[in-house]
Amino acid sequence: MGQMNWNAPEIRTIIRSALHEDSAHSDLTTRILIDSTWRIDAAIVAKQNGVVAGIPLAERFLKALDPAIRFRQIIADGTQVRPGMILATFRGKARSVLSAERPALNALQHLSGIATFTSNQVKKLKGTRVHLYDTRKTLPGWRSLQKYAVRCGGGSNHRMSLGDAVLIKENHLEISRKAGNDWVTRVHKAMKKRRVFLQMEVQTERDLRDALRLKPQRVLLDNLKPADLTRMMRILRKAIPAIEIEFTGGIKPDDLRSLAKLRPDRISMGCLTHSTPAFDCSLDITHVYPR
Repeated sequence: MGQMNWNAPEIRTIIRSALHEDSAHSDLTTRILIDSTWRIDAAIVAKQNGVVAGIPLAERFLKALDPAIRFRQIIADGTQVRPGMILATFRGKARSVLSAERPALNALQHLSGIATFTSNQVKKLKGTRVHLYDTRKTLPGWRSLQKYAVRCGGGSNHRMSLGDAVLIKENHLEISRKAGNDWVTRVHKAMKKRRVFLQMEVQTERDLRDALRLKPQRVLLDNLKPADLTRMMRILRKAIPAIEIEFTGGIKPDDLRSLAKLRPDRISMGCLTHSTPAFDCSLDITHVYPR
């Protein structure tokens, strides 16, 4: 699933921002009810079937308020779990755990929700050669984490950023065509100076004609009906034998299996990251050590 740098600056920023937003350092209820000397044992427990992702992030939320916390991860990220399974156990200051609980669980539930949803879609492609990809439809600051969760669920990552590859999309074409320049020649000249992957979205017959001139390494057939997908894919593969074909644009989970039967190389879905439900888990107190 690839490694994550859990101490990366953007992750530290997310943790710091979330704890500040929640006023975790001035938790009124906890300060009134809980003595500063009390310590607790606790566990994070799954409450549904799914795939977990982000347990090390939850650990760092807790350690941000109690660096001395003793945290033990029981279940590895990317693991399929059932209700009642313990994901992690820890011992630390009661005040710190209570104050960090909500942001820590929010992060874990969000990432595990992505991993679970992705896993469910990947299962629909079992027995085919089609690979499932995410998109750049991610929350600002959360891209590396959300794409990590996709990998935990068995999916693959598209571009991490605009600097990773050339992807000519609808609005690029709209502007270039209205400006009246020969954008295909412009791209060809630019690509001679850059060793990056060349991709193009195709939505119309005009796009298809231009793609046949451009000869990109990958074409994304965007928001097209099955008959058009099949026809355009056949034309592109005949003209550019090594080309990769990706289906994209508004693809629903119920459509995955039927689209895979058309035999593209890839399918990408924005909903893997932009609208997945949270994974249900809880933080349960198992022992209290008053002093």
